[in-house]
Amino acid sequence: MTSPGYRDGLQRLFAEQQQAREQWLAQLPAELRALLPLDATPIAQGLELLADAVGIGDRVRSAQRAGSQANSAVLHGRVFGRGAALPQETALAAFADGARVRAPLLLELAAAVDGGELRAEVAALLAAAPLPEPGEEPDSARLTTRLDAVFTAQRAALLHCAARLDAVLDG
Repeated sequence: MTSPGYRDGLQRLFAEQQQAREQWLAQLPAELRALLPLDATPIAQGLELLADAVGIGDRVRSAQRAGSQANSAVLHGRVFGRGAALPQETALAAFADGARVRAPLLLELAAAVDGGELRAEVAALLAAAPLPEPGEEPDSARLTTRLDAVFTAQRAALLHCAARLDAVLDG
């Protein structure tokens, strides 16, 4: 039997982040909670954790940071000012922007963990919940549902990579 590894660590991270998020959201006014139907923090952190384990952490951090500097919410703030109200559509667009940044990084991670076969498996997981194109889904509720599926696929891809990394390390 193998010892707890990266997969178990990711599952703990996801659970801890969910609990912290629920506590934090409970303190926010309803209008702010409505802008935050999703949370990519555990996905981004898990991606960096695994990337560090296979030697591409700096590259992944840099790409995630660069992608965050030009997402829809940041650009909205630059145009309208930091205090301007953020429309729900813009908040959701920012979640989609982040998912678009993470998708190729997940493929890069998979290849670094265990080559092309794992990359193909991760590509299939991500393809099961395709990212909507900008403006493709005008209904906020449907877009939130689609993005939730994308985030779920990205978490599954991370867990799949972690399990493979554990198997490789257990050798």
